[in-house]
Amino acid sequence: MASSQRQYNTLQNSEGIAAPPLSENSLNGYEDDIRRPLLGSSSSTDLEGNGKEASQSWLRAVYEEGKEIWLQGKGMILVTLAQFFGASMNVMTQILELDSGLHPFQILFARMSVTVVASYLYMWYTKVPHPFGTRPVLGLLIFRAMGGFFGVYSIYYAVQYLPLSEATVLTFLAPILCCYACSLFIPNETFTRRQQLAAVVSMVGVVLIARPFSWSATPPDPEKPEGRKPGTTDEFQHILAILAMMVGVLGSTCAYTSIRIIGQRCHPLVSVTYFSLFTTVMSFLAMLLVPSVPFKLPETGLEWALIVGLGVCGFLLQFLLTAGLAYVPPPPRRSLRVSGEDGSDCKPTRSSSGSRATSMIYTQMLFALFYDKTVWGNTLSPLSWAGSALIVGSALYVAVVRDGKKNAAAAVAVDETAEEGNEPVA
Repeated sequence: MASSQRQYNTLQNSEGIAAPPLSENSLNGYEDDIRRPLLGSSSSTDLEGNGKEASQSWLRAVYEEGKEIWLQGKGMILVTLAQFFGASMNVMTQILELDSGLHPFQILFARMSVTVVASYLYMWYTKVPHPFGTRPVLGLLIFRAMGGFFGVYSIYYAVQYLPLSEATVLTFLAPILCCYACSLFIPNETFTRRQQLAAVVSMVGVVLIARPFSWSATPPDPEKPEGRKPGTTDEFQHILAILAMMVGVLGSTCAYTSIRIIGQRCHPLVSVTYFSLFTTVMSFLAMLLVPSVPFKLPETGLEWALIVGLGVCGFLLQFLLTAGLAYVPPPPRRSLRVSGEDGSDCKPTRSSSGSRATSMIYTQMLFALFYDKTVWGNTLSPLSWAGSALIVGSALYVAVVRDGKKNAAAAVAVDETAEEGNEPVA
């Protein structure tokens, strides 16, 4: 304490200023100033505070990046989940048709009845506005329902005679036609050459997996267990199943394109309800008018469980698929930064989000392979593994590569122009 007082007095005397006596508190503060280096290094408390701020900043950046990935890829994720439930529904249909002897119309009536009830109850519980649609989209909703009916009945008929993977490969013609149709009828919707190439590569992988035109010329023996497996049919039944799938491809293309055109003008469940109700009515009329298709309900507990599972999977399939195809992601943060946060001087940009989401339908092949192996005991060949790799690689490419190198270079050029003080370009 005394030494600090002498230093203080010496400093004040050297400047020719009378040194007033220091109090104990003032002297303690002066001692702190003496001990603190000239450049003022941070104390341990400051370092801890800076460390917390840096950690929070890093977590905030990770959260924002994850949120951006989710917003830009939400449609693709929803469509992928829909394909899982779709493959689950198809394998349940195979079991009901081959083991229980139910007709596709009987299965569709039971499944779609559950879907209609679940859809209306959900819309009533969540107070969805306009649960019956609006007049501008009424025609599109009916067209979507008709196309969806032909699409779902065709695959229900075909899986009686084709393995699940072979029936699935033929449904992959619909996304290609849908992407092309959307590029014609939806403004600012693109189907780039790279996405076309990825779709072709996916189709090559699908053909490697399914080998859809390699059937046996000898008819199977229905008394043997192998004779009741899907795919063990004669040539005539195989050709009929493929022709039915071609009709289903056209119906699915109409349904997918209608969903894309409707967009967000109505709730996704409204579209699901129209499709489910139309299919329920058509199946009921078929059971009334076709003598070979009587009205029949499940008899065993397993059949009831599979029917309920069909209804749940069908509801989730239609809801997730419709929501995923109709989802329009917000502009990326980079484009907002370039064109202005308030959206000024912003022109409509061309988007390929619909084509990317539709391409995720190819992932259903992976789920079909899984069920073929676990349910029916079909083993994967090296060609199947190669085809799976092509499908996954193409799907990842479509998901990650958004606008290509040209758009990336253009964005960099716009950033450099903005830094130089020019007007931002949308």
